[in-house]
Amino acid sequence: MSGKVFKTKMLTLDEMKLIRKRLNISYEEIAKKSGVSISSVQKIFGSGNSDKTKAPNPRHSTIVKLNQAFGILEQFHGLVLGDDDDESDNYHYNIKTPQYMVSDVKPSYNLYGKGKIVAGGSTPVFTNSGYTYEDYLALDLPEGKQVEIIDGVIYDMAAPSPTHQAILGYLSSYLSNELRKRKRKCLVFFAPFDVRLDFSDGPTTVVQPDIFIKCSQDQRTDEKGEELPWVPRFVIEVVSPSSRNKDMFIKNKKYNESGVVEYWLIDDENKQVLKYNYIKSSTELFTYDDKIKMDIFDGDIVVDMKELKEHLEFYADIIGS
Repeated sequence: MSGKVFKTKMLTLDEMKLIRKRLNISYEEIAKKSGVSISSVQKIFGSGNSDKTKAPNPRHSTIVKLNQAFGILEQFHGLVLGDDDDESDNYHYNIKTPQYMVSDVKPSYNLYGKGKIVAGGSTPVFTNSGYTYEDYLALDLPEGKQVEIIDGVIYDMAAPSPTHQAILGYLSSYLSNELRKRKRKCLVFFAPFDVRLDFSDGPTTVVQPDIFIKCSQDQRTDEKGEELPWVPRFVIEVVSPSSRNKDMFIKNKKYNESGVVEYWLIDDENKQVLKYNYIKSSTELFTYDDKIKMDIFDGDIVVDMKELKEHLEFYADIIGS
């Protein structure tokens, strides 16, 4: 293919403008990723001034920040772009760090190309037409790396903190004991465990809830004995700094749409729990001093958040070490 090959470590302003145009990256996203003020970004990447003597001339430090926003520094070996008047999609990035990016040929970790930009972690994520379930199964992830896909977009999952793990350990043990006492044929699962939330062709959603419950009545099979698609009725997510937006908005909306009945969002930083019941269209806010009834079991099982708080306080020296 014809095109311009840039071997430089950093992109020039004109090159970044071309990428922004072709990837349709918003000013807000650039400002958020770079730390450059939105007003400066608008001036730099605006439609331009016919008088080139009055065109923005950013300082080198600003150019460095903008490169970081585009995920360029220390990550790209080179950049291949089609000519500016070439309307085809004949351009791509040559990748230097394979654990972050991959080719279009073999679906793997964080596909880069023309499409939507999403903050899936510390590195921007681009998608072409959205990951399918087959793409997800073919992912070649670095050892220990976990990701989720929501509506075809990949999201990084940061390693859980000790407090996060302590909360999951307590709740999974407590809920399992309560279910056994009542002889309910239900199991408590916790991440990492894939849960698929849609089953049609095209962009998919595969998440790893912190905790979910599966009961025998959820298990259905067809005439061949193969398990039919299902989604959990009860899900818990423990908010972390890196997942707050995803858990509170993106996954919340997706759980609602997919058929989850009850969703608890545990915010340890603020010592609060948001409880969503999508059937009742209700949202309740609790503190770490409250008792919370599980709606899917008609309030027969209650979680005393004060006991969880005391558990975390008792093991604070271990959690904080």
